[in-house]
Amino acid sequence: MPLDYEQIIDYAAQELCSDVHFSPNARIYLRRNTVLQAVGEPITNEQILEMLGAMLQEQDQLQLEQQHQVDFVFRTAGGTRLRGNAFHEDKGTGVSFRIIRERPFPIQDLGFPEFVLERIAHMRNGLVLVVGPTGQGKSTTLASFLQHRAEQQTGHIITIEDPVEYLLQSDTSVIQQREVGRDVRDFHSGIKSCLRADPDVIMVGEMRDLEAISATLTLAETGHVVFSTLHTSSGPQTVSRIIDVFSADQQEQVRSQLATTLSMVISQRLVPRADGAGLVLAYEILTSNYAIQNYIRQNKVYQIPNAFQADTSGEMVQLEQSLAGLVLSGIITKDTAYEYCRNSEQLTNILKTNGIEANGV
Repeated sequence: MPLDYEQIIDYAAQELCSDVHFSPNARIYLRRNTVLQAVGEPITNEQILEMLGAMLQEQDQLQLEQQHQVDFVFRTAGGTRLRGNAFHEDKGTGVSFRIIRERPFPIQDLGFPEFVLERIAHMRNGLVLVVGPTGQGKSTTLASFLQHRAEQQTGHIITIEDPVEYLLQSDTSVIQQREVGRDVRDFHSGIKSCLRADPDVIMVGEMRDLEAISATLTLAETGHVVFSTLHTSSGPQTVSRIIDVFSADQQEQVRSQLATTLSMVISQRLVPRADGAGLVLAYEILTSNYAIQNYIRQNKVYQIPNAFQADTSGEMVQLEQSLAGLVLSGIITKDTAYEYCRNSEQLTNILKTNGIEANGV
């Protein structure tokens, strides 16, 4: 019996779900506010293959056969856009979908401090990294940043994505979104080729490997504004990860490049709201300054956390400060803040300073 997958996906979008999972011999699972919920009856591998036959282009089908996985974008007849990942598994072929909004959220709705919005709108060069685990809204943040930039400044914006997710539009800027596999062979070749296209801003969807990281640093070093992502959990870890990808004889040069080009690292988490009405953004913001540049150059990345304590600019935010602010505003509970914090003692101190007891944590 054919699977009415479009009806299921459109329903998930209407219910504000973030993800939909199809597995052979299992029910379909929807993720809403981080919680998975099963719907319908178990589906077969044949139904999934039939669904993919209708969704995938010929080259995507070939990649699934040869590489046993493929990323793709699909739009239902009802207008729901999806980022899909199809893959082989022990029972056959599985598919996971991320539901994509048609347009990015306005940057003001994300909850970042005003200094972040100002820097994103007006910076002339440098590297901005948005980091965090999978599913924490990194692509959403980047799309909102780029849309904000396009609205505030006239310029030429090029994105290199796998696949293209949010569709960006502007009446004042040139925006060209290039998809890996469709428009460019890979991230590395896409990064190199965009230098010939007179860009002002480049977004690299993900710094996946040594070649992509090296090319992205070179982009930033040549005076462009560059945005990208990494699957790291904090600013210091991000710096270490980038440096450690390179061989020992290259690391001194990379530290110099990173110290010169790094502008900001935004580490983010999506945490459950107290009222159960979805998720809210919590973040750590590492803004480069003279001290951080020196720590990077001198191979003292372990000292970077000290820069948060010494900062007087107001442009550094620790995760615990962000979580405490959400507690004080009544947006999340104290228990949620402790669940997501990295340093419970620091969170306790911040809450106590603001007259809130830690409930024995």
